[in-house]
Amino acid sequence: MANTTVGLMRRVKTDAGWKYYPAAYAKNGRVIPKTALVDGEDVKHDTGHYELRFYRGSKLVFESLSNATPAAAEDARKKKEAQMSVVKDATAANMVVVEGPTRTKLKKTADDYIKMKQDSGLLEAAEQAILVTAEFIAVVKKAYVDEIKDTDFARFHAALRKRKLGDRTVANKHNRAASWLIFAGIDRDKIPAEPPYEKKLPTIIQREQISTLLGAADDYMTMMINIAWKCGLREQELMYLEFADINEHDRTLRVQGKPEFEFKVKDSEQRDIPIMDNLYVDLMAWKKKQPGQSLVLANEGGKPNSHLLRTLKRLARRAGLNCGRCKGCKSENQECRNYTLHHFRRTFLTTMLKKTGGDLRTVQAFAGHTDIESTARYLAPDDKHGVRQMEW
Repeated sequence: MANTTVGLMRRVKTDAGWKYYPAAYAKNGRVIPKTALVDGEDVKHDTGHYELRFYRGSKLVFESLSNATPAAAEDARKKKEAQMSVVKDATAANMVVVEGPTRTKLKKTADDYIKMKQDSGLLEAAEQAILVTAEFIAVVKKAYVDEIKDTDFARFHAALRKRKLGDRTVANKHNRAASWLIFAGIDRDKIPAEPPYEKKLPTIIQREQISTLLGAADDYMTMMINIAWKCGLREQELMYLEFADINEHDRTLRVQGKPEFEFKVKDSEQRDIPIMDNLYVDLMAWKKKQPGQSLVLANEGGKPNSHLLRTLKRLARRAGLNCGRCKGCKSENQECRNYTLHHFRRTFLTTMLKKTGGDLRTVQAFAGHTDIESTARYLAPDDKHGVRQMEW
């Protein structure tokens, strides 16, 4: 007999990666916001979304509800369960459920697109897709794919700019929405080109600023900063870096996926990065201080540390490095936008290109870029002081 039970799950981001847990319910039957049932306890997780869990025949299926509210998610669960019961009863009575003419719903394609990203291990892309698809649907106020016109993109751009989002952010959201709608079946040629934006030179952290940060850092943050700017790792690559990734014979660091943490390397390409002599010495000393620990930058519980960025921003504030002008500095937490983990990566790439005389292919391999154009962005103009001293 067909199983018509539909469960409401919450897919949440934990220190060990993305996990499914049953949604938590209050005594009055309402879904508790942002809360999952973990080992019988109600646990709040700010990052996550709801999904329906049910069987289609013998196959277990998860259906994303993207950014649905707790009440909307529960309504969707009840509706899905009712639909499955109707089909079950009709089948038992030798009746056939006939549906009307089919049109592809935007919301359904958005859910499928998000699920595709999640199944591919592209969890950051999936989270971005959740936001962008919901924003686009809210702006255009259309239900079906065949209703979308090129003018809807102009409306989308205008709505984003009304929120005072920058040109680069508008372009990024345009490209994410375009990727989704092409996935939904819209002809690529019918989608407008991305809106223009000023392409800024990559910003880096100066050596003096790094020295000031290190002067205010404890041993843990000193290790993190040195790895970040001497190896150019991305945030999650730092989080999941293990001592086993260090080849002590070749003195290289391997960036690779970690299935146990549901972490996949961007573009699915492993890479080896040479470890500078002084960093190698520091890493070996740090390893001796972490007996039995696999992760290089584990949190106090021995798990991946998902708060590296927040800790860095607080360190910059304590060190007196906040610029005092950006929105981050003027926010309640006073977290300067000039200090991110990606700034260390930019610093590494820019420095490597200078040291290697602009060897793009070598630095491309260290960076893990799939195209050389991404690496070429970090080529800095020639020394300004040398230009000033030139005679004409």
